[in-house]
Amino acid sequence: MNRIFLFALLSLLVSCVTQEKVQHATLIAHAGGAVGDSLYTNSRESLDSALAKGYKYIELDLQFTSDSVLVAAHSWEEFNKWTGFPQDSCNAPRLDDFKKRLIHGRYTPLTAAEINSFFTQHDSLFLVTDKVSDPAVLAEYFPELKERMVVEAFCYDHYTKLRREGYHLVLYSCMATDLGSALVKNLLFDKLFKGERIEWVALHTSGLDYGMFRFLNRVRRFNLALFTVDSLDEIDEKFRKRARLIYTNKLLPASN
Repeated sequence: MNRIFLFALLSLLVSCVTQEKVQHATLIAHAGGAVGDSLYTNSRESLDSALAKGYKYIELDLQFTSDSVLVAAHSWEEFNKWTGFPQDSCNAPRLDDFKKRLIHGRYTPLTAAEINSFFTQHDSLFLVTDKVSDPAVLAEYFPELKERMVVEAFCYDHYTKLRREGYHLVLYSCMATDLGSALVKNLLFDKLFKGERIEWVALHTSGLDYGMFRFLNRVRRFNLALFTVDSLDEIDEKFRKRARLIYTNKLLPASN
């Protein structure tokens, strides 16, 4: 009964808020962006390709090797399969092994140090991160990029610290285990809640089909970062207008 009451209260709150119209969205090259006919490579070549195509925001998936060094990989299962080691399944390689491999036999994997160097050299670009949101880790590996980083936070503690430490933009992930409680505090107890307000939510397109997420697209205070969209026809126009950031593999920036 409490759950039904809470959902009804949220729905009532949402119905009273005017939907903000957004004229256009900023595109984010997902997992480094497409390179050749390959997606999700998080490779050096994908960074060069995204730069050449005019993307200003480039997302990379961050993972730790088995010897605890931060690198880029969408998942270890994919990385092992694409580099000829499917038998390793989801096991993370050591750093020296990681650096020796080639993705699909031709693309170069990236360490965090190489990522930091690339974005430091190209100071008009913004690094968008996924899978790791610990402020201490990000500060260690990307000490000069704070003002040009968009971080997807996976818990309220990380969200709060990232906001207070001055990161360019912090997105609250739809996959955060405490998303529900954080939203309730921000929406229902707005005047009483003393914590950092949630202003941006990163939402998967599949979430648009769930009633529990639909209200996000009608609450004015939330900006929406939507992933992953490869054709604008994939999503309803009203949701497309709510998206301020769009992760994509194939859509190109307006300048192109």
